[in-house]
Amino acid sequence: MRRASRAYLALLLLFSGGVCLLLWHFGFQVRNPWALPFVLAFFFVAYQFDVPIPGLGSMNADHVIAFPAVVILQNPAVAGILGGIGLLASRAYRHGPRGLRLVHAWGTVMAAASLSLGCWLYTALAPLVVPEGWAWLAILLLAMAATSTFNWGLYLLGRALTGSSTNPERVRKNFLQNQLWVLVSSPFVGLVAGAAAQFRPLYLFLSSLTLLLVIWSLRLNAGLEAKHEALIGAARRQEFLQQLTMGATGNLGDEAFVKSLLVGLREFVPWERAVMLVLPPAKPDGPAMYSLEGIPVGPDLQNGLMGYLEDPVLREPRRTDRQSLQPLLLPDASSQLLVPVLTSELALGLLVAERGAQSDPFREEEAQFLSLSLHQVAQGMQDQLLKTQLMKTNRRLVLQTEFLTRILQISNLLRVHLDVQGILDSVAKGIRESLGFRSVLISLYHEDRRIFERVAQAGLDDLWEEIRTVTPPAEDIMEYLSERYRLGACYFVSHTEGKLSPYDILPSHARVSTQPDDWHPEDLLLVPLRDQDNRLLGIISVDEPQDGKVPSGETLRALEILANQTVYALESAQIHAQIKRQAVLDSLTGLYNHGYFQETFAVKSKEYAAAGIPYSVLMLDLDDFKQINDTFGHLTGDAVLRSVAGLLSSSIRSEDVAARYGGEEFAILLPHRTAEQARAVADRIRSRVESLPLSVEGLSAPVRVTLSVGVASFPDDGKDHHLILERADVALYAAKRQGKNRVC
Repeated sequence: MRRASRAYLALLLLFSGGVCLLLWHFGFQVRNPWALPFVLAFFFVAYQFDVPIPGLGSMNADHVIAFPAVVILQNPAVAGILGGIGLLASRAYRHGPRGLRLVHAWGTVMAAASLSLGCWLYTALAPLVVPEGWAWLAILLLAMAATSTFNWGLYLLGRALTGSSTNPERVRKNFLQNQLWVLVSSPFVGLVAGAAAQFRPLYLFLSSLTLLLVIWSLRLNAGLEAKHEALIGAARRQEFLQQLTMGATGNLGDEAFVKSLLVGLREFVPWERAVMLVLPPAKPDGPAMYSLEGIPVGPDLQNGLMGYLEDPVLREPRRTDRQSLQPLLLPDASSQLLVPVLTSELALGLLVAERGAQSDPFREEEAQFLSLSLHQVAQGMQDQLLKTQLMKTNRRLVLQTEFLTRILQISNLLRVHLDVQGILDSVAKGIRESLGFRSVLISLYHEDRRIFERVAQAGLDDLWEEIRTVTPPAEDIMEYLSERYRLGACYFVSHTEGKLSPYDILPSHARVSTQPDDWHPEDLLLVPLRDQDNRLLGIISVDEPQDGKVPSGETLRALEILANQTVYALESAQIHAQIKRQAVLDSLTGLYNHGYFQETFAVKSKEYAAAGIPYSVLMLDLDDFKQINDTFGHLTGDAVLRSVAGLLSSSIRSEDVAARYGGEEFAILLPHRTAEQARAVADRIRSRVESLPLSVEGLSAPVRVTLSVGVASFPDDGKDHHLILERADVALYAAKRQGKNRVC
């Protein structure tokens, strides 16, 4: 049993005992038994004309009947009991027998006790004065005021013991109104009491009629005041709804906002206990319950409330009273209200409120007010969620646009270059500038040597000469390309793995991470370059994002796309290089052809001449090569040419240019070589060719060949490249004339 019920029951027993003691003291005997039904009827009528006092019961004319009744009956206990019975009958008539509750029983005993005490005071003091004199009227007024005071005192005692809230200002105001009513009605009560004492029915009727007219006027006035208060309440409710409509930007996931909302709602719709359940997306981290009175401990209340929300019928508030009620918050709940927090598209929560057995049931207008208020809150929350979602969508579109723009920028850079080095430099620069990394390093994989060669970078200019010479073994890098580190087509190795290698692809930079998604200096992010056959071509390694965070999925996808484009660009560059080589190389010997030599020599000779750099040209011709072809055949002749070409390639520097000038004739450009140095190179080549053994199928002895060499140099033999070639050719024929196998 709840506190309120226990308190009312205790008061009921206590004051019932007090009334019984008065009845035992005065007995059951009355002077005029015939008046009993009339007194009871008058009490019933008087309580029907009571004046409601908002939040504090009602003001009635029970003492107007009680004091004439005690004069007629000469028994204050019986008069008080008749008053209590009249009140109970009036409540039963107004609410129906099933509408009576424990609080009504307490009201009956309270009325009987206060009337009995007031009438007992009157009967004790009245014999001391002259009947129907001024002193008698003063005693009557004192007894009436005492009755009203007793009644108010007992009423406030009941509310205090049951824990019901009371507005002190309203109590003071209405207590003074009651005392004023006692003062105004006392002359009429005196007339009625005097008429009753002399048994003059006509006087009794006229006085009572006048009094009832006064009561009726007061009731009309109270009705107007009640309507006025109803209008004020409606205006306040309208203002509250307007505030919710215009300022419904609160977050249902914020406990402070929800409790502030509950305070506002409880002011208009009082309850004894209420709980609001808030669901995602209003509460992103999961369902939560809020209450001003405390959340009751029960078997999984949250799941029970969520079960109500799954009911498709619960789109409107549901009121439940008495028999069909299943209490959720109060053990003795007599009225329950379920109000969903929803819009036509979204369910955000549920408010459940309950009142105990001593409170009036929830009214339909209260349910509609809560429903309308919570709908406004839900609509505002939905608008806020939609706005947030729209902002996220716009942000995502902006990021996607930026993402595509970056990809396009780097793709455009790739199209500019057709050489491998240019492509890799563009990729490194594009990733650093467009995707926001501090440094980027690209390494190519040499499968035959099982190493990674660092070939391109961006952001590592100061360290490049130092780190480019480091060739990490394939085993150390392949360990990072494990499936456990894979993120899409990228591989992320967290510093927590402790996998930092002595051949770490990028040097670490001291910066401490404090958040889980912060980039750590020992984190690794690798993007492999693989061809269509899944063959590893190289690796792109990026380090230290500019925002200091581990790259997002968008960035990883961008790196994946760029890696694929890099592979395609490399393959295109290789194809282009192959075609270009085929266009400038001699198909038989693999040396440059005549056209490439002429073009290169024309360009380089001008550069060297402008810079004052010496250079030399060698013109070489195999001696008696026609005889080899005629004797051993053209296949043997071709083999001789290939062997000599290979010897030439191995005898010169990388900056030198060797070409098959035509037939069995070759040409070599030697930058930074004087005439004397060039003759030394020419004689070394001649000597190596002379000692070159050439085996021919069908012959036991190898075939030996010799060559003659003509040398011309800048600036000794001229300043024009045409003249230099001509002088070298003249020198070649001079060597032929002097006996071949010599340098001139």
